[in-house]
Amino acid sequence: MRNFVPLLFVSVLLFACSPVREKAPPNIIFIMSDDHASKAISAYDSSLIRTPNIDRLAENGIRFDNCYCTNAICSPSRAVILTGKYSHMNGVLDNSLSFDGSQQTLPKILRDAGYQTAMLGKWHLKSEPTGFDHWFVLPGQGAYYRPDFISPEGRVSVEGYVTDIITDKGIEFLENRDQDKPFFMMLHHKAPHRSWQPAIRHLDIYENKAFPVPANLQDQHKGKSAAAKEQEMSIARHMALDYDLKMPEELINKKGSDRELFFGTDWSNPQNKMTADEFELWRSYYTERAESYNLLPNDSTAIDEWKYRKYMEDYLSCIYTMDENIGRIIDYLEEKSLAENTIVIYTSDQGFFLGEHGWYDKRFMYNEAHRMPLLISVPGLKEGEDSHMITNADFAPTILSMAGIDPPADMQGESFHEILQGGEPGQWRESVYYHYFEYPAVHSVKRHYGVRTNKYKLIHYYYDIDEWELFDLEDDPYEMNNLADNPDFTLVLSEMKTELHRLRVHYQDTMPQEYLPVSPEEISHLAKGLDYTLKFAPSERYPGTPGSLTDGIAYPEGEAYSYEKDGWCGFRGDNFIFEMDLGEVTKITEVRAGFLQHQQNWIFLPMKIEFLTSLDGQEYMNITREFCSGLEKNDRIEKIQVRTEYTDLEARYIKVKAKNTLLPDWHSGAGKPAWLFVDEIIVIN
Repeated sequence: MRNFVPLLFVSVLLFACSPVREKAPPNIIFIMSDDHASKAISAYDSSLIRTPNIDRLAENGIRFDNCYCTNAICSPSRAVILTGKYSHMNGVLDNSLSFDGSQQTLPKILRDAGYQTAMLGKWHLKSEPTGFDHWFVLPGQGAYYRPDFISPEGRVSVEGYVTDIITDKGIEFLENRDQDKPFFMMLHHKAPHRSWQPAIRHLDIYENKAFPVPANLQDQHKGKSAAAKEQEMSIARHMALDYDLKMPEELINKKGSDRELFFGTDWSNPQNKMTADEFELWRSYYTERAESYNLLPNDSTAIDEWKYRKYMEDYLSCIYTMDENIGRIIDYLEEKSLAENTIVIYTSDQGFFLGEHGWYDKRFMYNEAHRMPLLISVPGLKEGEDSHMITNADFAPTILSMAGIDPPADMQGESFHEILQGGEPGQWRESVYYHYFEYPAVHSVKRHYGVRTNKYKLIHYYYDIDEWELFDLEDDPYEMNNLADNPDFTLVLSEMKTELHRLRVHYQDTMPQEYLPVSPEEISHLAKGLDYTLKFAPSERYPGTPGSLTDGIAYPEGEAYSYEKDGWCGFRGDNFIFEMDLGEVTKITEVRAGFLQHQQNWIFLPMKIEFLTSLDGQEYMNITREFCSGLEKNDRIEKIQVRTEYTDLEARYIKVKAKNTLLPDWHSGAGKPAWLFVDEIIVIN
């Protein structure tokens, strides 16, 4: 015992003086598919398919039940995930735009912190990947069979099926990585994107399975907006028998049905991407499908249900192969003893319609497209299901937090790392914001933005319509009954509009081509009701009043789409020069002006707009921050807002100038003066 105390003291002293071994930063694998509906993952719903490998992530981690995208379309969702910022902030509003790779991104921050980074698979952002030590990506949408890939070394064609190849390249990166660094690998699958072309070995894996038909497959969209009725993504009328369902047109005995649509056999013919044996199997399989179609009665319901089931056979076959390959990644981690310090995330770029409302594709804010699958296996942390409202803007800050890195303050998403640790954030969100921009474009889904809470969803469709949809998600989970015009929900509608306005302001979503982020009925601002002078009298008012430019009514019912409504001042050839005395020197932060465009009726945007302020009405300072320029030919009626922002500006006098234009060469009135139509001038303190 006499020797024990000194020995104990020495042992404690040595332990205290020894360097503490910090836990190594976690490896992170981010797996994302394209258009994978939550309903097609058995961890969420086992009615369509079993996905045992994706389910392993839920069994050893967390299944998020309320994860939502901010813009349900491919490129924008990917840009949101990379930046942690909404579409209007990262610059990718729709699939036509290129991602600015010079901006701050998740992989750049991780690489700067010592991670080895890789991007493999579907990129779909037009510009080359940045922030990655290694990248090997599909050009554009990519092909299912013998796909091309691009990398810093150039372009190469790779034999095989795209899902297998992407997984091979992922494992190859893991094998050859720098083992002294943690790794961050983005593994992005093409599957199950349209046109749902299965691996040859899995062509018939779901053949003739009796998939349950959605109860609203024949949804007629009664009481809903024009957007729901005018879309071009219905299984009945827009799903092609050749491109989508892969049946050679020459083998079809046409029924003369309005359900028959063909894009031309070249769309669906993958012969130049396959071996002769593979194509023989492909051709044989889809020839049998054509024979099955020929036996159908010429009955719209029968044809719709048959098309839905064949769509499911191909779509789910693509997922079956993807699930196999995700199993390969998980097995590799376990075999190489990497699983204990590797976070694996599985998601899709958005959801997808599997016959609900009669549709395929995504884009709408309805639940099937808005909701994303999200399963995260985090060794040693929380397991089970979680109901917090998550968005894809949260992914980047959360991944950074898991890596021990503070997310940048300008990321708009929020880290849910505390949730992963089993904690309860003090003030987590109770609503999510959504904005879809891509219209006019393929599938003709109109532009809209909206807000969702656990109880309600409000959607506003704009641009060439002005319509609202309100759904009670508890009583109407399939979003069939629009309550926007129901007098019993007037208070709910008002509260949801208030919350929508709050989110639009919070996320700074004030793009010029949209409605102002305020109530559509009335705007409060410094200039409201004040007198003003115009250097040139309007050529026309529709019908207009002396105070129409400062009446506080920016876009009353119908006005945004008709120049024959109150509030518009029209100038034929003359410029618009507006002057106002606010009555006293006051602080202002923003000046806005609204313009109408309808080129068919000779109404064009100004060539140039200037905002000026003055303290004494004599010396004016130009505070312009934004200019208009002529647009390409466009016959749609649309409204444009132009605004300028300034910090700590004091002024008493406001001047707004807009320069009119001549009609362009392509116009029927080429060379003649255009019309300039102006609405509300808004001054905000």
